Amino acid sequence: MNRGYRDDRDRIIHHVIRKGDKREGLQFWLEAGTDDETGDRNHNGVIDSIDDTIDLIHELENKGYEQGKDIQFLLVRGGEHNQSTWGEVMPHFLKWAFGISNVTV
Repeated sequence: MNRGYRDDRDRIIHHVIRKGDKREGLQFWLEAGTDDETGDRNHNGVIDSIDDTIDLIHELENKGYEQGKDIQFLLVRGGEHNQSTWGEVMPHFLKWAFGISNVTV
């Protein structure tokens, strides 16, 4: 890890949410794949993209947003940061975002 890195300063969206107010009606759909990357800056055995997403969910919950109501998180086993994985999860997102019932999931 870079000596200059600090979670409280360098995780920008976490900071924005922490300092902001809850905005009624906002909903969040988050996705991470277990093979998105190999980085594990805190050496806890969980890749950074998953750690960051889970911590972001906690920040949102601290503001009063609720998982299952305001927050949807999809963890893709074997998912990578690429078009193949995004194509695989797109039907899930479309169903969540638009209630499209004829999307094959």
